[in-house]
Amino acid sequence: MILRSALPLALFLLPLLARPQSCAFSLGPDRTLCDGANVLLAGPSGSVSIAWQNGWQVQYLTADTPGTYWCTATFPVPGQDLVVNGAFSNGNTGFTTDLAIGTGGTWGPISLEGTYGISTDISLLHSNFPSCGDHTGGNGQMLVVNGSATPNADIWCQTIAVQPNTTYAFSAWLMSASPESPAILDFAVNGVSIGAPLLASATTCDWDEFYAVWNAGSSSSATICITNQNLAQSGNDFALDDIAFRPLCTHTDSVVISFMPPEPEVVVTGPATLCPGDLAVLQASLAPPWPAPVDLIWNTGAGGNTYTASTAGLFSVTATATCLDATGSLFIAPDTCVSTLTMPNVFTPNGDGANDVFLPLVVGQPTDFEMEIRNRWGQVVFRSTNVNTGWDGRIQGERAADGTYYYTVRYSDRLNDGRLKQQDKSGHLTLLGRP
Repeated sequence: MILRSALPLALFLLPLLARPQSCAFSLGPDRTLCDGANVLLAGPSGSVSIAWQNGWQVQYLTADTPGTYWCTATFPVPGQDLVVNGAFSNGNTGFTTDLAIGTGGTWGPISLEGTYGISTDISLLHSNFPSCGDHTGGNGQMLVVNGSATPNADIWCQTIAVQPNTTYAFSAWLMSASPESPAILDFAVNGVSIGAPLLASATTCDWDEFYAVWNAGSSSSATICITNQNLAQSGNDFALDDIAFRPLCTHTDSVVISFMPPEPEVVVTGPATLCPGDLAVLQASLAPPWPAPVDLIWNTGAGGNTYTASTAGLFSVTATATCLDATGSLFIAPDTCVSTLTMPNVFTPNGDGANDVFLPLVVGQPTDFEMEIRNRWGQVVFRSTNVNTGWDGRIQGERAADGTYYYTVRYSDRLNDGRLKQQDKSGHLTLLGRP
Protein backbone atom coordinates (compact mmCIF):
# COMPACT_ATOMS: atom_id res chain seq x y z
CA MET A 1 0.00 0.00 0.00
CA ILE A 2 1.31 3.45 -0.91
CA LEU A 3 0.29 6.64 0.88
CA ARG A 4 0.59 10.04 -0.74
CA SER A 5 -0.49 13.43 0.48
CA ALA A 6 -2.00 15.84 -2.03
CA LEU A 7 -2.15 19.10 -0.15
CA PRO A 8 -4.11 21.91 -1.77
CA LEU A 9 -3.58 25.54 -0.90
CA ALA A 10 -6.20 26.89 1.44
CA LEU A 11 -5.37 29.45 4.08
CA PHE A 12 -1.84 28.15 4.59
CA LEU A 13 0.87 26.31 2.70
CA LEU A 14 0.61 22.89 4.33
CA PRO A 15 3.43 20.45 5.14
CA LEU A 16 3.27 16.86 4.02
CA LEU A 17 2.92 15.33 7.48
CA ALA A 18 0.67 17.58 9.56
CA ARG A 19 -0.41 15.55 12.55
CA PRO A 20 -2.22 16.31 15.81
CA GLN A 21 0.27 17.23 18.53
CA SER A 22 0.76 19.55 21.44
CA CYS A 23 0.78 23.22 20.58
CA ALA A 24 3.83 23.80 22.74
CA PHE A 25 7.27 23.60 21.15
CA SER A 26 10.62 25.12 21.93
CA LEU A 27 13.40 26.56 19.80
CA GLY A 28 15.77 25.84 22.66
CA PRO A 29 17.66 28.14 25.01
CA ASP A 30 19.15 31.47 24.03
CA ARG A 31 22.55 30.98 22.44
CA THR A 32 25.81 32.89 22.26
CA LEU A 33 27.88 31.99 19.20
CA CYS A 34 31.46 32.62 18.25
CA ASP A 35 32.17 35.39 15.78
CA GLY A 36 31.44 34.18 12.23
CA ALA A 37 29.57 31.05 13.37
CA ASN A 38 25.93 30.13 12.76
CA VAL A 39 23.35 27.76 14.20
CA LEU A 40 20.54 25.82 12.55
CA LEU A 41 17.26 26.51 14.34
CA ALA A 42 14.70 23.71 14.13
CA GLY A 43 11.03 24.56 14.05
CA PRO A 44 8.46 21.92 14.98
CA SER A 45 7.64 19.04 12.66
CA GLY A 46 4.09 18.06 11.83
CA SER A 47 2.64 21.56 11.74
CA VAL A 48 -0.08 22.73 9.37
CA SER A 49 1.74 26.01 8.85
CA ILE A 50 5.01 27.50 10.00
CA ALA A 51 6.48 30.97 9.64
CA TRP A 52 9.66 32.63 10.91
CA GLN A 53 10.22 36.27 11.72
CA ASN A 54 11.62 36.87 8.22
CA GLY A 55 8.54 35.36 6.55
CA TRP A 56 10.20 32.09 5.54
CA GLN A 57 7.85 29.10 5.70
CA VAL A 58 10.37 26.34 6.35
CA GLN A 59 11.06 24.04 9.26
CA TYR A 60 14.74 24.93 9.57
CA LEU A 61 16.33 28.37 9.60
CA THR A 62 20.02 29.29 9.79
CA ALA A 63 20.75 32.03 12.34
CA ASP A 64 23.92 33.91 11.38
CA THR A 65 23.25 37.43 12.69
CA PRO A 66 22.44 38.59 16.22
CA GLY A 67 18.85 39.19 17.20
CA THR A 68 15.61 37.57 18.30
CA TYR A 69 14.37 34.74 16.10
CA TRP A 70 10.77 33.61 16.45
CA CYS A 71 8.70 30.89 14.88
CA THR A 72 4.92 30.58 14.77
CA ALA A 73 3.40 27.18 13.97
CA THR A 74 -0.16 25.90 13.71
CA PHE A 75 -1.18 22.33 14.59
CA PRO A 76 -4.30 20.17 14.63
CA VAL A 77 -5.38 19.91 18.26
CA PRO A 78 -4.77 16.34 19.47
CA GLY A 79 -7.81 14.36 20.54
CA GLN A 80 -10.31 16.85 19.11
CA ASP A 81 -11.48 15.35 15.85
CA LEU A 82 -15.05 16.65 15.53
CA VAL A 83 -16.14 14.19 12.82
CA VAL A 84 -18.34 11.40 14.09
CA ASN A 85 -17.39 7.97 12.78
CA GLY A 86 -14.86 9.41 10.31
CA ALA A 87 -12.99 6.08 10.22
CA PHE A 88 -16.29 4.18 9.67
CA SER A 89 -15.52 1.90 12.61
CA ASN A 90 -19.20 2.16 13.60
CA GLY A 91 -20.37 1.22 10.13
CA ASN A 92 -23.03 3.07 8.15
CA THR A 93 -23.82 5.79 10.72
CA GLY A 94 -23.11 9.44 11.47
CA PHE A 95 -23.25 10.86 7.93
CA THR A 96 -25.66 11.63 5.11
CA THR A 97 -25.26 10.75 1.44
CA ASP A 98 -27.09 10.99 -1.88
CA LEU A 99 -25.92 7.47 -2.74
CA ALA A 100 -27.82 4.28 -2.03
CA ILE A 101 -26.54 1.50 0.17
CA GLY A 102 -25.55 -1.42 -2.02
CA THR A 103 -27.92 -4.38 -1.92
CA GLY A 104 -26.31 -6.79 -4.33
CA GLY A 105 -25.82 -7.60 -7.99
CA THR A 106 -23.71 -9.56 -10.42
CA TRP A 107 -20.38 -8.57 -8.86
CA GLY A 108 -21.40 -8.07 -5.27
CA PRO A 109 -23.22 -5.57 -2.99
CA ILE A 110 -22.16 -2.41 -4.93
CA SER A 111 -22.48 -3.74 -8.48
CA LEU A 112 -24.66 -0.77 -9.47
CA GLU A 113 -23.50 2.83 -10.05
CA GLY A 114 -24.40 5.25 -7.29
CA THR A 115 -24.17 2.69 -4.52
CA TYR A 116 -21.85 2.37 -1.55
CA GLY A 117 -20.97 0.03 1.28
CA ILE A 118 -18.78 -0.18 4.40
CA SER A 119 -16.08 -2.85 4.44
CA THR A 120 -12.59 -3.81 5.61
CA ASP A 121 -11.67 -4.89 2.04
CA ILE A 122 -13.00 -3.37 -1.18
CA SER A 123 -13.04 -6.78 -2.91
CA LEU A 124 -15.73 -7.92 -0.45
CA LEU A 125 -18.14 -5.40 -1.98
CA HIS A 126 -17.29 -5.87 -5.66
CA SER A 127 -15.63 -8.96 -7.12
CA ASN A 128 -13.83 -6.93 -9.83
CA PHE A 129 -12.06 -4.84 -7.23
CA PRO A 130 -8.61 -5.94 -5.99
CA SER A 131 -8.08 -6.82 -2.36
CA CYS A 132 -7.19 -3.55 -0.59
CA GLY A 133 -7.48 -2.63 3.08
CA ASP A 134 -8.10 0.69 4.79
CA HIS A 135 -5.51 3.45 4.57
CA THR A 136 -3.81 2.59 7.87
CA GLY A 137 -3.07 -0.92 6.58
CA GLY A 138 -4.99 -2.62 9.34
CA ASN A 139 -8.39 -4.25 9.50
CA GLY A 140 -10.33 -1.03 9.84
CA GLN A 141 -13.42 -0.20 7.82
CA MET A 142 -13.82 2.32 4.99
CA LEU A 143 -16.50 3.77 2.74
CA VAL A 144 -16.42 2.09 -0.71
CA VAL A 145 -18.27 3.76 -3.63
CA ASN A 146 -19.36 2.73 -7.11
CA GLY A 147 -19.35 6.20 -8.69
CA SER A 148 -22.58 7.96 -9.63
CA ALA A 149 -23.33 9.77 -12.90
CA THR A 150 -25.59 12.20 -11.05
CA PRO A 151 -24.11 15.74 -10.94
CA ASN A 152 -23.34 17.23 -7.49
CA ALA A 153 -24.35 14.07 -5.66
CA ASP A 154 -23.12 14.18 -2.08
CA ILE A 155 -20.96 11.19 -1.25
CA TRP A 156 -20.56 12.07 2.41
CA CYS A 157 -21.83 14.97 4.55
CA GLN A 158 -21.90 15.80 8.21
CA THR A 159 -22.87 18.91 10.19
CA ILE A 160 -20.54 19.90 13.04
CA ALA A 161 -20.80 22.55 15.74
CA VAL A 162 -17.82 24.93 15.53
CA GLN A 163 -16.44 27.88 17.45
CA PRO A 164 -16.59 31.23 15.64
CA ASN A 165 -13.26 32.72 14.55
CA THR A 166 -11.52 29.37 14.95
CA THR A 167 -9.47 27.67 12.25
CA TYR A 168 -10.09 23.99 11.44
CA ALA A 169 -8.26 21.37 9.39
CA PHE A 170 -10.39 19.24 7.02
CA SER A 171 -8.69 16.01 5.90
CA ALA A 172 -9.60 12.71 4.26
CA TRP A 173 -7.95 9.81 2.43
CA LEU A 174 -8.93 8.65 -1.07
CA MET A 175 -8.10 5.42 -2.94
CA SER A 176 -9.10 4.12 -6.38
CA ALA A 177 -10.91 0.80 -6.39
CA SER A 178 -10.41 0.42 -10.15
CA PRO A 179 -7.81 1.99 -12.44
CA GLU A 180 -10.33 3.25 -14.98
CA SER A 181 -11.44 6.89 -14.81
CA PRO A 182 -10.31 7.80 -11.26
CA ALA A 183 -12.59 9.87 -9.08
CA ILE A 184 -12.17 13.64 -8.68
CA LEU A 185 -13.44 14.70 -5.26
CA ASP A 186 -14.45 18.17 -4.17
CA PHE A 187 -14.44 19.16 -0.51
CA ALA A 188 -16.73 21.94 0.74
CA VAL A 189 -17.73 23.63 3.98
CA ASN A 190 -21.15 25.29 4.13
CA GLY A 191 -21.44 24.97 0.37
CA VAL A 192 -18.09 26.60 -0.45
CA SER A 193 -15.26 24.48 -1.85
CA ILE A 194 -11.96 24.63 0.00
CA GLY A 195 -8.68 23.59 -1.50
CA ALA A 196 -8.37 22.09 -4.97
CA PRO A 197 -10.26 18.98 -6.10
CA LEU A 198 -8.39 15.76 -5.29
CA LEU A 199 -7.72 13.39 -8.19
CA ALA A 200 -7.45 9.77 -7.11
CA SER A 201 -4.44 7.77 -8.24
CA ALA A 202 -5.04 5.42 -11.18
CA THR A 203 -3.13 2.81 -9.19
CA THR A 204 -5.44 0.82 -6.98
CA CYS A 205 -4.63 0.46 -3.30
CA ASP A 206 -2.73 3.78 -3.33
CA TRP A 207 -4.08 6.25 -0.78
CA ASP A 208 -3.93 10.03 -1.37
CA GLU A 209 -4.62 12.60 1.33
CA PHE A 210 -6.72 15.74 1.07
CA TYR A 211 -5.80 18.45 3.57
CA ALA A 212 -7.05 22.02 3.76
CA VAL A 213 -7.93 24.52 6.47
CA TRP A 214 -11.01 26.63 7.01
CA ASN A 215 -11.78 29.52 9.35
CA ALA A 216 -15.20 29.62 10.95
CA GLY A 217 -15.52 33.39 10.92
CA SER A 218 -18.92 34.14 12.43
CA SER A 219 -20.26 30.60 11.81
CA SER A 220 -21.21 28.37 14.71
CA SER A 221 -21.83 25.26 12.58
CA ALA A 222 -20.13 23.70 9.58
CA THR A 223 -21.71 21.31 7.09
CA ILE A 224 -18.80 19.51 5.51
CA CYS A 225 -19.45 17.59 2.30
CA ILE A 226 -17.54 15.51 -0.22
CA THR A 227 -18.78 15.29 -3.82
CA ASN A 228 -17.43 13.55 -6.91
CA GLN A 229 -16.83 15.72 -9.99
CA ASN A 230 -16.25 12.67 -12.17
CA LEU A 231 -19.59 11.55 -13.63
CA ALA A 232 -18.27 8.59 -15.63
CA GLN A 233 -20.37 5.43 -15.31
CA SER A 234 -17.48 3.12 -16.17
CA GLY A 235 -14.75 2.98 -13.56
CA ASN A 236 -14.97 5.94 -11.19
CA ASP A 237 -14.87 3.55 -8.22
CA PHE A 238 -13.11 4.55 -5.01
CA ALA A 239 -12.84 4.34 -1.21
CA LEU A 240 -12.80 7.04 1.47
CA ASP A 241 -11.32 6.69 4.94
CA ASP A 242 -10.31 8.62 8.04
CA ILE A 243 -12.31 11.79 7.39
CA ALA A 244 -11.38 14.35 10.05
CA PHE A 245 -12.23 17.93 11.01
CA ARG A 246 -9.98 19.26 13.76
CA PRO A 247 -9.56 22.67 15.38
CA LEU A 248 -6.09 24.14 15.04
CA CYS A 249 -3.94 25.76 17.70
CA THR A 250 -1.09 28.20 17.21
CA HIS A 251 2.06 28.62 19.27
CA THR A 252 5.00 31.00 19.00
CA ASP A 253 8.43 30.56 20.53
CA SER A 254 11.49 32.74 20.28
CA VAL A 255 15.20 32.49 20.93
CA VAL A 256 17.82 35.21 21.27
CA ILE A 257 21.01 34.69 19.27
CA SER A 258 24.03 36.76 20.28
CA PHE A 259 27.62 36.68 19.14
CA MET A 260 30.95 37.02 20.85
CA PRO A 261 33.14 39.81 19.45
CA PRO A 262 36.05 39.12 17.08
CA GLU A 263 39.18 37.76 18.74
CA PRO A 264 41.18 40.52 20.45
CA GLU A 265 44.91 41.10 20.17
CA VAL A 266 47.05 39.59 22.91
CA VAL A 267 49.44 42.37 23.93
CA VAL A 268 52.65 41.50 25.81
CA THR A 269 54.57 44.40 27.35
CA GLY A 270 57.96 44.39 29.04
CA PRO A 271 61.54 45.56 28.59
CA ALA A 272 63.17 45.24 25.18
CA THR A 273 66.47 44.09 26.70
CA LEU A 274 67.64 42.24 29.79
CA CYS A 275 70.88 42.70 31.61
CA PRO A 276 72.71 39.67 33.03
CA GLY A 277 71.38 38.89 36.48
CA ASP A 278 68.34 41.14 36.13
CA LEU A 279 64.68 40.16 36.07
CA ALA A 280 62.09 41.32 33.55
CA VAL A 281 58.40 41.47 34.45
CA LEU A 282 56.16 40.79 31.44
CA GLN A 283 52.51 41.81 31.39
CA ALA A 284 49.85 40.23 29.14
CA SER A 285 46.54 41.92 28.32
CA LEU A 286 43.77 41.71 25.74
CA ALA A 287 42.88 44.62 23.50
CA PRO A 288 39.99 45.07 23.67
CA PRO A 289 39.15 43.16 26.88
CA TRP A 290 37.29 39.86 26.48
CA PRO A 291 33.73 39.60 27.92
CA ALA A 292 34.34 36.18 29.50
CA PRO A 293 36.88 34.58 31.89
CA VAL A 294 40.21 34.01 30.14
CA ASP A 295 43.03 31.55 30.85
CA LEU A 296 46.54 32.84 30.08
CA ILE A 297 49.32 30.28 29.66
CA TRP A 298 52.91 31.30 28.89
CA ASN A 299 55.20 29.21 26.70
CA THR A 300 57.16 28.46 29.85
CA GLY A 301 54.12 26.67 31.30
CA ALA A 302 53.37 29.40 33.81
CA GLY A 303 49.87 30.87 34.06
CA GLY A 304 48.52 34.33 34.76
CA ASN A 305 48.75 37.75 33.23
CA THR A 306 52.28 38.42 34.48
CA TYR A 307 55.51 36.49 34.12
CA THR A 308 58.96 37.22 35.51
CA ALA A 309 61.76 36.35 33.10
CA SER A 310 65.32 35.80 34.27
CA THR A 311 66.79 35.25 30.81
CA ALA A 312 66.42 36.90 27.44
CA GLY A 313 64.48 35.23 24.63
CA LEU A 314 61.08 34.93 22.99
CA PHE A 315 58.15 34.81 25.38
CA SER A 316 54.62 34.05 24.20
CA VAL A 317 51.32 33.74 25.99
CA THR A 318 48.15 32.04 24.75
CA ALA A 319 44.72 33.29 25.77
CA THR A 320 41.93 30.72 25.75
CA ALA A 321 38.27 31.22 26.60
CA THR A 322 34.86 30.75 25.08
CA CYS A 323 35.32 31.55 21.38
CA LEU A 324 38.91 32.64 22.01
CA ASP A 325 42.28 31.08 21.16
CA ALA A 326 44.86 33.79 20.49
CA THR A 327 48.59 34.24 21.12
CA GLY A 328 50.85 37.24 21.66
CA SER A 329 54.61 37.39 22.12
CA LEU A 330 57.54 39.62 23.06
CA PHE A 331 61.22 39.16 22.29
CA ILE A 332 63.68 40.34 24.94
CA ALA A 333 67.17 40.85 23.56
CA PRO A 334 70.20 40.12 25.74
CA ASP A 335 72.23 43.18 26.78
CA THR A 336 75.67 43.37 28.46
CA CYS A 337 74.36 46.48 30.25
CA VAL A 338 77.88 47.90 30.69
CA SER A 339 77.47 51.59 31.46
CA THR A 340 79.76 54.57 30.91
CA LEU A 341 79.63 57.77 32.93
CA THR A 342 81.25 61.08 31.89
CA MET A 343 81.36 64.13 34.12
CA PRO A 344 81.28 67.67 32.66
CA ASN A 345 83.58 70.32 34.14
CA VAL A 346 81.46 73.44 33.85
CA PHE A 347 77.79 74.46 34.04
CA THR A 348 75.87 77.71 33.87
CA PRO A 349 72.67 77.68 36.01
CA ASN A 350 71.45 81.05 34.76
CA GLY A 351 67.96 79.91 33.84
CA ASP A 352 68.41 80.07 30.07
CA GLY A 353 67.49 76.41 29.69
CA ALA A 354 70.93 75.38 28.50
CA ASN A 355 73.42 73.61 30.77
CA ASP A 356 71.48 74.70 33.84
CA VAL A 357 72.00 71.47 35.81
CA PHE A 358 75.18 69.64 36.66
CA LEU A 359 74.77 65.87 36.23
CA PRO A 360 76.70 63.03 34.59
CA LEU A 361 76.41 62.06 30.94
CA VAL A 362 75.42 58.38 31.10
CA VAL A 363 75.24 55.51 28.64
CA GLY A 364 73.53 52.52 30.15
CA GLN A 365 72.05 52.35 33.62
CA PRO A 366 74.55 52.35 36.49
CA THR A 367 73.35 51.08 39.83
CA ASP A 368 74.05 52.16 43.41
CA PHE A 369 74.68 55.69 42.12
CA GLU A 370 75.76 58.42 44.55
CA MET A 371 77.10 61.90 43.81
CA GLU A 372 78.35 64.58 46.26
CA ILE A 373 79.44 68.14 45.48
CA ARG A 374 81.60 70.11 47.93
CA ASN A 375 82.77 73.68 48.10
CA ARG A 376 86.40 74.74 48.53
CA TRP A 377 86.12 74.21 52.28
CA GLY A 378 85.01 70.58 51.86
CA GLN A 379 81.42 71.21 52.87
CA VAL A 380 78.78 69.08 51.05
CA VAL A 381 76.48 71.44 49.16
CA PHE A 382 74.57 68.82 47.15
CA ARG A 383 73.97 65.05 47.29
CA SER A 384 72.00 62.77 44.86
CA THR A 385 71.39 59.04 44.59
CA ASN A 386 69.59 59.31 41.25
CA VAL A 387 71.72 59.47 38.14
CA ASN A 388 69.06 61.66 36.51
CA THR A 389 68.88 64.21 39.35
CA GLY A 390 71.64 66.86 39.22
CA TRP A 391 72.68 70.08 41.02
CA ASP A 392 70.85 73.23 39.98
CA GLY A 393 73.54 75.54 41.42
CA ARG A 394 71.65 76.43 44.60
CA ILE A 395 72.50 75.88 48.21
CA GLN A 396 69.52 75.76 50.54
CA GLY A 397 67.51 77.61 47.89
CA GLU A 398 70.01 80.41 47.37
CA ARG A 399 72.26 80.86 44.34
CA ALA A 400 75.71 79.47 44.93
CA ALA A 401 78.68 81.70 44.28
CA ASP A 402 80.52 81.29 41.04
CA GLY A 403 83.72 79.38 41.28
CA THR A 404 85.23 75.96 41.58
CA TYR A 405 83.48 73.05 43.28
CA TYR A 406 84.48 69.42 43.69
CA TYR A 407 82.52 66.27 42.97
CA THR A 408 82.83 62.60 43.92
CA VAL A 409 80.78 59.93 42.17
CA ARG A 410 80.36 56.30 43.15
CA TYR A 411 78.36 53.73 41.20
CA SER A 412 78.32 50.04 40.32
CA ASP A 413 78.87 48.86 36.77
CA ARG A 414 77.60 45.47 35.61
CA LEU A 415 80.10 43.11 34.04
CA ASN A 416 79.23 40.66 31.24
CA ASP A 417 78.93 37.82 33.72
CA GLY A 418 76.34 39.77 35.74
CA ARG A 419 78.66 40.73 38.63
CA LEU A 420 78.76 44.36 39.80
CA LYS A 421 81.98 46.34 40.00
CA GLN A 422 82.17 49.56 42.03
CA GLN A 423 83.45 52.61 40.18
CA ASP A 424 84.67 55.90 41.67
CA LYS A 425 85.13 59.23 39.93
CA SER A 426 86.18 62.60 41.30
CA GLY A 427 87.09 65.98 39.89
CA HIS A 428 86.30 69.64 39.90
CA LEU A 429 83.71 71.74 38.14
CA THR A 430 83.30 75.42 37.47
CA LEU A 431 79.98 77.16 38.20
CA LEU A 432 79.32 80.21 36.03
CA GLY A 433 75.74 81.05 36.74
CA ARG A 434 75.29 84.54 38.14
CA PRO A 435 73.55 87.01 35.79
